[in-house]
Amino acid sequence: MIDPQAIATYFGGDTSLLRKFAAVFIEEAPRLVNDMDEAFASGDLAALELHAHTLKSQIRYFGYADLVNCLQQIESLAEAREPVEALAPCMEKFNLGFPEVYKALADLVA
Repeated sequence: MIDPQAIATYFGGDTSLLRKFAAVFIEEAPRLVNDMDEAFASGDLAALELHAHTLKSQIRYFGYADLVNCLQQIESLAEAREPVEALAPCMEKFNLGFPEVYKALADLVA
């Protein structure tokens, strides 16, 4: 569920603007998630850090604090160049939670 407080904070309650942002997100997010998964699989921590940061910033607009926190952890661990295995729990959590976010925003745009 999209956080009503996030809508008020980031969109001033403007649901038209929210839908525009959601439309951009549902277009761009699958590529970013795929790029993040590929960076994780290949151990490219610099790319993983960048993709996690980008997704974190976008998802924050809609609330979803758990996924934002998870992406922050991924970004921080990747920035610190921790072993890729240290990022696995957050990557798994993100990949389990992302479809819910994507569906909610796709439903909003439809």
